Amino acid sequence: MFVLHHVSKVQQPPTFAVMSGASLSSTPVWVICAMLILSGCGVGEVDQRAVENRRYTSYAQGFQWLSSMHGEPVLAIRQPRTGIPLATVAKSEVRWQRLPDPWNRVPHVHIRSGRGYVTTSTTHVHLMDAGGALAGWRGCTSIPFLRDSTVLAWADSSGVRDVRGDGGLNVEVMAMMNVGCILTGPDQDLTERGWPWVPVTEYLEPHPLGRAEWMIPLGWLAGDSATASVAFEGIEQAYFREMSLTKPSSKRVFTGSVADGIWHAPGHDSFVAQWIRDAGGIYALSQSDQRTNVELGLESMLELVNQTDAWVLVTYDPDTLTMRDIEAMDPRHVEVMQAVDEVWVCNTAKVDYFGTVVAHPEWVLADLAALLRGQPKGPYGLFSRMNFQSPSP
Repeated sequence: MFVLHHVSKVQQPPTFAVMSGASLSSTPVWVICAMLILSGCGVGEVDQRAVENRRYTSYAQGFQWLSSMHGEPVLAIRQPRTGIPLATVAKSEVRWQRLPDPWNRVPHVHIRSGRGYVTTSTTHVHLMDAGGALAGWRGCTSIPFLRDSTVLAWADSSGVRDVRGDGGLNVEVMAMMNVGCILTGPDQDLTERGWPWVPVTEYLEPHPLGRAEWMIPLGWLAGDSATASVAFEGIEQAYFREMSLTKPSSKRVFTGSVADGIWHAPGHDSFVAQWIRDAGGIYALSQSDQRTNVELGLESMLELVNQTDAWVLVTYDPDTLTMRDIEAMDPRHVEVMQAVDEVWVCNTAKVDYFGTVVAHPEWVLADLAALLRGQPKGPYGLFSRMNFQSPSP
């Protein structure tokens, strides 16, 4: 495979260092105009004001906005659950050492304006779409998993490339594309190949709105945080409209499933747990994990289940899901179904839970609230209550 040895955008000297001391009076007008256009990533003062208006995040714990010495926005990214700083990102040259501690001691990423971006998750794509920022989308590792017809049509008409390779990205294709930034996860080595990696930590956010709020920095990376900011405000308002309709419930709810003999479930500080609390329910699991789902031994899980009213199962089944299908996933699921009063299912074969739904937490909230009130399914059809019959003969 061909490896492009381009200049690193992490911890690199200023790109325009040669021009920094040049006199504008000796610079052709067309060059000055081009510099102004590129430095604003095509959005100019509108984008700057949008970032200023969202300087302090409302719900997200994984990012914040800083300012350079010249007042330009700098995106600071952290691990939401631990608070560990991961990176700073800027569109122009920044004196990184002048940033406040600890942000002056993390990897610094200078994204290249006007070259578009690559996504490595369906979540990235749909947050970009909801924020009106698909125009810069150039490549994707998850095209086979995208379901939304509008997004797929955009990818087809815009020539979005499938950049999957052995164990990661296709190095040869990425070298030819030479994009402005690559959206990745929090465990990525930001110095790998000198590529402009931007860690995205939305799935670790403790609040559903915090996860959705990531559409603003992603929109900024793509060049239009103003549109993304307006879109998020609409989602925020819709979420609180749904919350105003909820009623407190005494139902204890948990989620997760068995894999390799271990129960895996979102922790107490996850956005899934917050959804259930915001819908009026009680999230039964008290444990948390800083990096992933909580893992429980089966004995601990069954003890928890016996104190729980409803089990929420997110699974994939191309046909109509039955109790026997759930038993076939793992025989120990039978004990769970015998212990709880209700089983609520989201069948991702029918619902784009990891796609379109990502940018609409209010839909999940409304459906969970409906089930907590005893309705058989939610208004958006994301979750429904199974007709409960023991799968055992």
